[in-house]
Amino acid sequence: MAKSASQFEKYNANLVVIGSGKSRHFEEFRKKTGYKGRLLSDPSRKAFTMLGFSRGITGLMSIKSISRVFSAVKGGHKQGAIQGNTLQLGGAIIVDPSYTVDYFFASKKAGDHPAVEDLIAAVDPKRRPAGG
Repeated sequence: MAKSASQFEKYNANLVVIGSGKSRHFEEFRKKTGYKGRLLSDPSRKAFTMLGFSRGITGLMSIKSISRVFSAVKGGHKQGAIQGNTLQLGGAIIVDPSYTVDYFFASKKAGDHPAVEDLIAAVDPKRRPAGG
């Protein structure tokens, strides 16, 4: 998201990342990701529950998830300090100013993320699907 932040700004979209860790982890997260936008902390995970985001060991255990771990390690990435609930999966939601949900994505497995292109399309009025 950090690399694409300017594309969202072009459409006056405010990016917000909600983590399940404590706010003391924000600095490390910013260093690792380069994300400069708004960060919120929800250690109770109430927002994740409300949105129906999955939590549990089954989200971590799949061939695809394990493959992504090996690819990340091979690419030079390493696990940092554990921040928040490691079993909590996330997702992405885009809400317009009238509080209508224009886009919703819930991760099913670890490393499962929406395509940034799909998120940008959801905030670009010219590319938004009909009815969305």
